[in-house]
Amino acid sequence: MQSLPQRLLVVEDDVTVARALSRTLARAGFSVAIARSCSAARSLAQSFDFAIFDLDLPDGNGVDLARALMKSGKVPSVVFFTSSTDPALLARARRMGPVLMKSLGTSPILDLLASPHETTDVPQSGTAPSPRAESYRASSSSLRSRAR
Repeated sequence: MQSLPQRLLVVEDDVTVARALSRTLARAGFSVAIARSCSAARSLAQSFDFAIFDLDLPDGNGVDLARALMKSGKVPSVVFFTSSTDPALLARARRMGPVLMKSLGTSPILDLLASPHETTDVPQSGTAPSPRAESYRASSSSLRSRAR
C-alpha cells in the first residue's frame, strides 16, 4: 500500500485560502509549506511529495510553475485549486493533474490525498468549461503520467 504524502507545498497568493488549506492539511497530519508567489516557490530548497497550486499568481501561473518544479524534481505530483475562469489555462492544468475549484472547499483535496487508490468524481463549478463531473485517479503514479 502506498503511503500518504507527508511534505506538501501550497502555492497560493490569497492569505485566507493559504491559511485555511494549511490548517486543514496540518490537522490531517501533513507537513505544509506555503509559497505566495512563483518566485517564492522556486526559491524553496527542499522537495515535496505533493503540491497544490493556484492558477492565477501575482508573478506567473500555476501551470508553468508546476511544470518547472516537476521538471526539477522538487514536486512529483500536483493538483490545482483555483477560481480561474480562463478556459485555456484550465485545459492546460487538466493535462497535468486534477483541477479542483475553490468554490468546492478543501474537502476534495483531503479526499484526493486520503484515497490515492480510488477513482473519485469531483463536480466542476459553473465556471469550469465542462459541466460534467471529472473523474481522476489520485495516485502519484497516475498524476506523474499526466505530466508527460
